[in-house]
Amino acid sequence: MSSWLAMLQDAAEMFVFLAVELSLLFIVISAGVSLIRQKVPDHKIQQMMGARKGRGYLLAALLGAVTPFCSCSTIPMLRGLLSAKAGFGPTLTFLFVSPLLNPIIVGLMWMTFGWKVTLLYAIIAAGVSVLASIILDSLGFERHIIASKSSSANCCAPAKTSPGTTYTPIKVSCCSPAAKAIENPVVVMTPTY
Repeated sequence: MSSWLAMLQDAAEMFVFLAVELSLLFIVISAGVSLIRQKVPDHKIQQMMGARKGRGYLLAALLGAVTPFCSCSTIPMLRGLLSAKAGFGPTLTFLFVSPLLNPIIVGLMWMTFGWKVTLLYAIIAAGVSVLASIILDSLGFERHIIASKSSSANCCAPAKTSPGTTYTPIKVSCCSPAAKAIENPVVVMTPTY
């Protein structure tokens, strides 16, 4: 009976430890991705990781290789790349390379099998990842990406509405770059009675 209690206690301690560690890692990585997204404009990310250039695939493979694989780091990074409209092929390359070439696996393989086998593994893993990404991109798999819901859709909704009045948006969103250039901001919602 005491061995069961000891095992249950060990399991509970491990659960709490992993829950705290992974939650902190997820929060830190998500905050880091958000900070990068604020500092680096989307067009720069699109330019660096465009699907039409081989450089985007190489950069995505390198980024995936240095990212420690777990959903706490890969998912926020992937979401950031998708929302920045990075090339679909390079984004897939990042997704595929991340679990295959993470620093822990590469280090373990180096210590176990030596540098020659590790280098061969890295070349094959990166090559297959890039090839699969190119094929999926050329087959149009980007259409299967579900668009994220943006909170900016309601950014111009008035704080108070009068009874019987509904608001319909006009053609230009208040959150668009064109609307931000307006010196005196105006409400871009028109009442419909």
